[in-house]
Amino acid sequence: MGLFKKLKKKWNDWYYHDIDDDDEAFDWEEDEQQPRDDSFYADKDQRAVYVLGELEKMAEAADKLEECQAEYDAVTSLLVDIEEIEALPKHQRLDIMDVAQKIESLERQRHNIFAKTGRLSDADINILERYEEDIPAGINKIKEAEEYRRLIKSDLHKLDRERQATHQRKKDLTMLIANSRGIAIICAVAMIVCLIGLALLNFVYDMDVSLGYLIIAGAGAITLTVIYVKYVSANQELGNISKVINKLIALHNTVKIRYVNNTNLLQYMYMKYDVESSDELERKWNVFVEEEKARRLDEKLKADLEYYYDKLTGLLKTGKIKDPDIWTHQAKALYDNREMVEVRHALIGRRQKLREQMEYNENLATSSRDTIKDLGRRYPQYSAEIAGMVKNFNGL
Repeated sequence: MGLFKKLKKKWNDWYYHDIDDDDEAFDWEEDEQQPRDDSFYADKDQRAVYVLGELEKMAEAADKLEECQAEYDAVTSLLVDIEEIEALPKHQRLDIMDVAQKIESLERQRHNIFAKTGRLSDADINILERYEEDIPAGINKIKEAEEYRRLIKSDLHKLDRERQATHQRKKDLTMLIANSRGIAIICAVAMIVCLIGLALLNFVYDMDVSLGYLIIAGAGAITLTVIYVKYVSANQELGNISKVINKLIALHNTVKIRYVNNTNLLQYMYMKYDVESSDELERKWNVFVEEEKARRLDEKLKADLEYYYDKLTGLLKTGKIKDPDIWTHQAKALYDNREMVEVRHALIGRRQKLREQMEYNENLATSSRDTIKDLGRRYPQYSAEIAGMVKNFNGL
């Protein structure tokens, strides 16, 4: 019985040697880390998909870097202004603090007018006033980013389903190839047994078995031909599936990078407006706009505020503050040190978030550029083709 088990194990090892039992637990992340050998790069289609994927990463990173850099410079400028304000002479600081207190008092009265409805908090009103001119465009930008995120997630789900279907087909083909080998062996053994039987009938009993030989030969030829055709077809399809898997990996990498950048953008916009969705910001904005009556009562206060806004910006300009208009909507920070600390902390947090996005995209662009250069050095026979792809891509 022990000998039989050993023979059965050897048979199974040979019969199913192409079948990977771990396919059922195939990990998407492991797909991305599959090594690429010379045969991979020798295939023109796979090579083109790979290089274009890296170029798309670089283009995506460059666009996001440009967006983040502009916002990063604006936030940095505000932090520099804080240092300039704190370094002003005492008499200038006192004048600024006096005007800032008047502005804060008038704004508090305005807040009270709106807060009577109880539909918006003081913090909401402050943010809506601060970004009053930007919010309509901001709502549209967040909505577009949220819709883009939905589309990206849909693409990722589709790619994942396609990946699972592809690996299932790969497993089925591997099983078909293994079964074809087994059936071919069984047919061959059956033919040999039948031929031996016919030969015994012919020589021992002197029977005419020529028709039997023809039937066995014909049946065997047809069966083996059918098995061979299926075997060759399955092998060819199995080879094509490997190319499909690599293309899916390239697409998944590109879409995932877009998802990361989209998520970072949404997180930043949510942080800026202190909301969790475009719907929440739109609802608050609509409430703010609908308060027509409160706004009419607010006209006189607003006129007074405009006077002190101009006065405050004039005082700040004499102190060489680059963006004095920003401080008209956070005047409290100019006379309350604790509020200034909070403003600085919030700006540092926003700048850190932007820096992380910039570093992520810088590393991504550098990695993709180095990957393409390394590919050209490792395979000089393809360097001209790769250079042409880079030139054409940059020219689009």
